[in-house]
Amino acid sequence: MNKLEDQVKMVARQMGAHLVGIADAAHLPDQAPAIATLLPGARRLVVVATGHNRVALRSADNEARQFDTIHTYDEAARAAHAVARFLDAVGHAAIAVPAFIPLDMAPPKKGMRGAVDWRRAAYWAGLGSKGENGLLVTRDWGSAVRLCGVVTQAALAPDGPLAEDVCDHCGNCLTACPPGALGAEGAIDKKKCGDHIFRYGFRAFQGLMAGLFDRQAPAKAAIEGVALRELWQNFMTGNYYYCFACQTQCHGGGDSAPKG
Repeated sequence: MNKLEDQVKMVARQMGAHLVGIADAAHLPDQAPAIATLLPGARRLVVVATGHNRVALRSADNEARQFDTIHTYDEAARAAHAVARFLDAVGHAAIAVPAFIPLDMAPPKKGMRGAVDWRRAAYWAGLGSKGENGLLVTRDWGSAVRLCGVVTQAALAPDGPLAEDVCDHCGNCLTACPPGALGAEGAIDKKKCGDHIFRYGFRAFQGLMAGLFDRQAPAKAAIEGVALRELWQNFMTGNYYYCFACQTQCHGGGDSAPKG
């Protein structure tokens, strides 16, 4: 009989996860209250990652990039839910936690942070290193991965961080960033990044609503403009990313690595 850790990882991979690892929840002490709210007595975080089709991410067509993003997130979510149900079935309380939706929209998070920092958890689970772009960098997928995972009471043996740094610190992600939001050693101007990558996300919706009540601005123009159409599509698909520049610059294991 395989160890429980091996069984958990097998379940995740069978459901589409490309990478899976286990982290001790104690490595995220600042998130202990949120984790305890999700599941009192939680000990471990099972982190799953799915890789993008990097050809799609490099496409000039944003619909192709968004479609691949939706699919990649969905794969990670399915793997996480399968792991949670497996652990529950063998007697260990577990709950799958999404990467980004639904989010706590109340202050202070205002929808900008999930319940668990899966990037940091992934580092402690040995899935990759911290990249210059602030994202997780993996051996085979670079930073072109999406993360989510499971919070569990099961006393699974944690994997621990990688022994080596898989980010080569080439700096290509920094120079490729359209709004210039990335700085050295993972420093990120979150407003610059957010204004660009989520330009048809909540901020656009908030601006549209404000425009409808602005007597100086014609409401008809706001209603018939491209922003409302983009917002409608994003509401329907659940996706609103409009930039993938730093992810496409990161090769991880090189261009010979799997492309998804």
